[in-house]
Amino acid sequence: MSKDAILHVRVDPEEKELAEQIYRNAGTSLSEAVRVFINQSIKYNGLPFHSISSASKGHMKAKGLLHAYAHKELRETEREAWIRSLSDKYADLNR
Repeated sequence: MSKDAILHVRVDPEEKELAEQIYRNAGTSLSEAVRVFINQSIKYNGLPFHSISSASKGHMKAKGLLHAYAHKELRETEREAWIRSLSDKYADLNR
């Protein structure tokens, strides 16, 4: 399977560096870890792990927990970019 799609994610630079160190020490990369996360999400049709909150309080609590990590000031911009990318993707299919 080709790897030609690009995923852009805004994260805190310090957190990114820490995550890169973790995966480098494990003999892999942050990019590979993201690919594993995506594949496992597809396999489980959702989050490939259960947080304490989601295990004890249900799926909506987990969604709320994850929502807290989003940057409120970037949410609308990221949503618009996501919609544009879908529009572009499906426009290409209709050509």
